[in-house]
Amino acid sequence: MKERRCKTAQCLRDARGFTLVELILTIAILAIVTIPILSYFTDAAKHNARSRQKQNATVLAQEVLENFKHSAYNLDDPNVVCSADPNWTVAAPQSSDGSYALTQNKTVDKNSFKVTAKITPVDKVNDAAVSAAPASSAAPASVSKDYEKFVIGTMDTSKDLMSSDHGQTLVAASFAFNNKYTAACAANGVTPEPAGTPDPVTGVTPAKIDANYFKNRLNCEIIVSAKKDTSKPGYDVISVKYRYTYNKGGEAYPEGIDTNTVYEDVVASSSIKVDKLENIYLFYNPLNVNDKITMTTDDDYQLQNNAGDLNMFIIAQNSVPASTSDSDLPTGYSKRPGSYKLPINGAGSGFENKIKCVYTNLSRTAAMTELDETSTIGGKVQTGPDGNYTLVHSEKINRVADITVTVDSKDGSTQKIVEVTGSKTQD
Repeated sequence: MKERRCKTAQCLRDARGFTLVELILTIAILAIVTIPILSYFTDAAKHNARSRQKQNATVLAQEVLENFKHSAYNLDDPNVVCSADPNWTVAAPQSSDGSYALTQNKTVDKNSFKVTAKITPVDKVNDAAVSAAPASSAAPASVSKDYEKFVIGTMDTSKDLMSSDHGQTLVAASFAFNNKYTAACAANGVTPEPAGTPDPVTGVTPAKIDANYFKNRLNCEIIVSAKKDTSKPGYDVISVKYRYTYNKGGEAYPEGIDTNTVYEDVVASSSIKVDKLENIYLFYNPLNVNDKITMTTDDDYQLQNNAGDLNMFIIAQNSVPASTSDSDLPTGYSKRPGSYKLPINGAGSGFENKIKCVYTNLSRTAAMTELDETSTIGGKVQTGPDGNYTLVHSEKINRVADITVTVDSKDGSTQKIVEVTGSKTQD
């Protein structure tokens, strides 16, 4: 049998394989398809490397910060820090504010970093007692470890009660007393006292009895009370009530008014979780020498706060001590009576042993003491360095150092890969 031979052009081409042109075209097509894919994988690899670098830098920075925060040594002196951890070197010496910078090189998972820690011993506190060394001595001053910071109270409704006197409660009480007076006059056939009508016996011209008359003749008792919140288990209702009575003085009682005539108004009330009450703020307008504060709780109930948990702030508004000269009297202000002495009565109440400190802007000088310090609560009033009462709430704290940790690449090609901040409480 004769071998079959293919003589067509197609068969001849198949026998020869790919031509050079076909091979070039194939390579070109493959390049067009694969080069973008290779570029994508290259970019992804670079991105992963950067992400890994940043992740390692973040872990390193946080570790350095935590080591500083929990160190057994203070951060005031860079030499002390470098002695405790020789890996650190001083990059910037202490400046006038006490801040300085430390640096060290660190490798994490094949990433080489330069770590910089800036430390600033914060001057947010005032030394409570510093005994200076004698002038002839080269020894440094002996610095007490006790520090105080000033705490300007930030009121938090979840733990503080605040009552503010805008004068409207007194106005309402004045009208209530006047309405009772005029109603009694009408019921008893008595003519209300007009202005300018002399008394037929004494010849004294009485003031016209109206709301303004009563406004100037009322006593005010501020009652702070606490009881269980029956509608909200686990909470207490803390409230402030103003109780007005008539200040008779040497005059006779007006028609319909007697010792039992009372006007009361709850000016502040808050439901606060048991044992969470921290501060009581009373902003009030002093009326006369009969002003007083009463603290009370239900007979069968005691506050669940620990002893000494509470602070009390008493702020006398729109008034100044009697000793203030007329030229120094602010517009709209009045002088408190020279014999003004505000009592705080909390005997037997749940507040008595819970209040730690009382702060007030009333006056305490050699000439006058405007708060009665004889009661248990009144005796807890605080004074400033000058011996006067103070509204400044101070507490002893430890000192603080602010810390900023920055991580750069070791070769400097990438700056501030990550930066974290924190602080250390110091002895």
